[in-house]
Amino acid sequence: MKQKYMRWKQFPFFVLLISGVFISAGCSTLVEKSGEVLDGSAFDEKTTAIYRSGEKGSRSDMRIIREKETDRELLVMTSEAFPGLELYSTVPVPGYSLDAAEIEFIRARILSSHVYGWNEFSLDLFGTAHCILRGYYASLEIDAPPERIQVSEGMIRLKSRRLTGGEALTSLRNRRERILALAEWMEDSEWGGSTFSSQKEFENYWKPILFPELVKKKERPQVYSTENAQWIRTDSIRWNKTYTEFLFPEELWELRNSGALLRDWEEAVTWIFYECHWDSIIASLNGIRLTLR
Repeated sequence: MKQKYMRWKQFPFFVLLISGVFISAGCSTLVEKSGEVLDGSAFDEKTTAIYRSGEKGSRSDMRIIREKETDRELLVMTSEAFPGLELYSTVPVPGYSLDAAEIEFIRARILSSHVYGWNEFSLDLFGTAHCILRGYYASLEIDAPPERIQVSEGMIRLKSRRLTGGEALTSLRNRRERILALAEWMEDSEWGGSTFSSQKEFENYWKPILFPELVKKKERPQVYSTENAQWIRTDSIRWNKTYTEFLFPEELWELRNSGALLRDWEEAVTWIFYECHWDSIIASLNGIRLTLR
């Protein structure tokens, strides 16, 4: 996928995810609470320090945590602006040096929740940044976004079904391949190139383009037409095959016509949003200044 890292200045502040549990507007749902209890994530780490920047609603945090299993310290970067993501890195040695120490990104924890459940997983990262932890002051400088490697672990909750272990990992990796193919087309197509101030804006823009059959006629793109169209029914939806083949690359035809693209959208739109805006999200942390809470 083409990277447009210089667009970050147009993108609002970074993304929050607290210990693998999705927090939205200061409260979590029963499903999300259940996820925390079931996977034990509430007991995996202990916060030893919090550095904070911004006001409530757009607040960004850098937390120093200690993993109970490994007893190592890690730095976790989050923000209230976009619930669903947290970045883990190594920790610079606290002190009074004016020089920034290099830190290494380790993983991103992503939780993409929906009305029927959630996808929660670790995405391995490769890259570095420079960080200062000095007394009550902290700062972060990121020259380039860390490279995303692959999903290394995770779990899925869909209605009453819960997938873990190898079954969940295979499903999550397959879904990410589909999401990356979609994100690449979004970026390169004539419809792409925009940045959005929120996930809601992203959804409102792309849903009529991806699924015009599911929106009101006045919301459909002008290129959508039912005249002499061929149709295919999947479950309860009639997909316009003619539109599919006109607008999308061939590798996405089967995904859209089979309903798989719609399932990915309904069950992982937050994930799609983050993959599409990875560079902008990471770059929003560049130059951040925080103080000890």
